[in-house]
Amino acid sequence: MNNSHAFVALLLVLPFATMAQTKTTKTSTTTKPTTTTTAPATQQQTEVTEDLDPATGKVIRRTTRTINVPAGTTTPSSTATTSSSTEEAPVAAASDAQVTSFLRQKTTVSTLSATGLLKAYEYFIERVREDRSNWKPTDWNNAAAVLSSLNGRYQQLRSSFSLDDKLTIRSQQGEFQALRTAKQISTSVSDKL
Repeated sequence: MNNSHAFVALLLVLPFATMAQTKTTKTSTTTKPTTTTTAPATQQQTEVTEDLDPATGKVIRRTTRTINVPAGTTTPSSTATTSSSTEEAPVAAASDAQVTSFLRQKTTVSTLSATGLLKAYEYFIERVREDRSNWKPTDWNNAAAVLSSLNGRYQQLRSSFSLDDKLTIRSQQGEFQALRTAKQISTSVSDKL
């Protein structure tokens, strides 16, 4: 029965988790405007799109595109993504003191067993569910740092977990990403209203 709940949870979270797996940040730079005799003044604008690995925050793919736009205009997407890219900076793993504070129980991540790590993930996602409504971007970043610490230990113990345990952990990771992305979208939409 428990396995079917984990499977259903995974199926529900999977679409959100796949969207949250790559973070795209766009940075636009404007070069000197050029003019031609047959067309009005234009300027070249270069758009760089970077896909980041969600686990490490490193760039896994970079795409550059140059377009001509009328002089004096900026693309709306460049201003929107520039402000959010400062919030989306890769977060380092949390210290044991930060993890202990977040989980509200004494935790030394490097000594967690497979069973202890499963419980830590459970406490983590419960805390996120309970407290997320009042969180600011710094709180989300702190939670991401704690998750990064847990994920680091998970990579060390990965072979110790059964398939069901791995699915449970992945669904909790995906749920966190889905909740965080939903909050970012909600904030972005409310800022524009």
